[in-house]
Amino acid sequence: MTAFLLAAVTLAASGAGAAGAAEQPRQDDHAMGSTLRDNESEGQDLATIQDASPLAVPSGVRGMDVSSHQGVVDWSKAAANGAKFAYVKASEGTAYRNPYFAGQYAGAASAGMLHGAYHFALPNASSGAAQANYFLQSGAAWTPDGKTLPSLLDLEYSPYGDGACYGMTSGQMISWISDFSTTILARTGRLPAIYTTTDWWNRCTGKANGFGNHPLHIASWASTPGALPAGWKNYTLWQHAESGAFPGDQNVFRGSLTELTAFAKNPGPIFSDIAGGQFTTEVNWLGSRGISTGWTEANGARTYRPLAPVARDAMAAFMYRLAGSPAFSAPAKSPFADVATDNPFYKQITWLASKGISTGWTEANGTKTYRPLEPVARDAMAAFMYRMAGSPAYSPPAKSPFADVATNNPFYKQITWLAGSGISTGWTEANGTKTYRPLEPVARDAMAAFMSRYNAKFGSK
Repeated sequence: MTAFLLAAVTLAASGAGAAGAAEQPRQDDHAMGSTLRDNESEGQDLATIQDASPLAVPSGVRGMDVSSHQGVVDWSKAAANGAKFAYVKASEGTAYRNPYFAGQYAGAASAGMLHGAYHFALPNASSGAAQANYFLQSGAAWTPDGKTLPSLLDLEYSPYGDGACYGMTSGQMISWISDFSTTILARTGRLPAIYTTTDWWNRCTGKANGFGNHPLHIASWASTPGALPAGWKNYTLWQHAESGAFPGDQNVFRGSLTELTAFAKNPGPIFSDIAGGQFTTEVNWLGSRGISTGWTEANGARTYRPLAPVARDAMAAFMYRLAGSPAFSAPAKSPFADVATDNPFYKQITWLASKGISTGWTEANGTKTYRPLEPVARDAMAAFMYRMAGSPAYSPPAKSPFADVATNNPFYKQITWLAGSGISTGWTEANGTKTYRPLEPVARDAMAAFMSRYNAKFGSK
C-alpha cells in the first residue's frame, strides 16, 4: 500500500494518472513491485522517476505494467507518450482476479501496444499448477502472433507477514516455480518470463541457477539493473521505476522494437541441455507443443536428456499428446498384467492399445503385457507411426533400401513406409551402404525428429 500511495502522488504530479478512478484496492490485490520498498536492502536506490526526460529513462523500448490500482487507463495517451508494450495483472493466488483486466488488456492492444498478462504468485497458498491454471482462465495465454508477450510470473516478497519467502525453503520454492512453469509450458507452448529482484531470488531460491531459459524481468528502481539473479547473464525486461511518464510502473525492453516483436513471436529455447545440436529445432518444437516438458533438475533447470532412450510408457504419452490428447476414458480394469491402473501413463497406454497402435505381448502363461519400461526399438517405432497414420495403403519395394533390413523382416513394410514418407531415412555408412539399425533404441532427440516430421506430413492436433 505504501508503494501505491507514493506512486499515486508521483503520477499525479507527472500527469500520468489513470483516465478513470480505480476502486479501493483489495487487501489481496498486490501490484507488481508493491512489496519492494518495505523489503529491499537498506541503502538500495529505489529511485522514482518523476519526469520523462531522455536522461531519466534507460535505453531500450519503453513500456509499462498496470493492475487494478490504475483503474481505467488512457491507453491512447500512454501510446502517444511512447509506450510500446504493457503487462497487465490478471490474477493473484487462486482467489483474486483483476476486475479491470479485460479492458486494460484489450485497451493496450487497441492502442497498438504489445501486451502480456502477469500473475502475482502466492507460493504457500496453493500449488504452482493450480495457480498457473487459474491465471490462464483469464484468457490471456501467449500465442505466436508477434503481439502477445509471454506469461509473466511475479515473484516477490510475501505481503502477508509470513517472511520474505512465504515460510518456504529454497527447495520448496524451486519446486513451486517449476510446477507453475511446467503447466504454462504445457498449456501455451512457451516458458513464462519471471519478474523478480536479485535479493528475493537469491535469498528465496538459494541462488538457483537453472531458470536461465525463462526471460528475466528484473526489478531494480535505480539507474542500472545492477547484479542479476543467479542463473541469468542478461535481462530481457527491466522495471526501472514505480512511476513516470506512463500509468503504473515504468519498464524497458533490452533491444529494439523489431527485436521486441521477434521476442513476442518466438518462444526461444526451452531445455537447458539442448543448444545447437542436430535436432535442436525438433526438440524445441516438441516442447512447445507440450508433447514433452522434460525434467526439472534440483537447481530448477529444465532438461530434455536428448540421448536417453525412449521407454514404451513415455512413447504412449508422446503419441497421445501428438494426437491432441483426445477424450478417452481408461478402462477400470487394466488389460495389461504389468500396467497398474495407478500407473502415471495408464490412460495413454490403454489409449494406444485401444487404437491398435500397440497391443503388447501375450506371454507363455496367457497374460497380456505391455513392458512399459522397455526402450522402444527403431523397428517398433516405424510400426507405431504407420498404425497411427491409419495403416495407409502402401506397397513396399521389392528390394530393400537398407542393408540391415531384409524384405522378410516383420516390420519391413512399416520401415520402408517410414523412409518413403521422409520421417526417417536412416544412415549412410562409411562404405556407402544405407542402414536403418532396426534394433537400436530410439533416442529422445530422434523421437522429437520423428514426431516433428510426422506432424509436417500427416498433421496432428
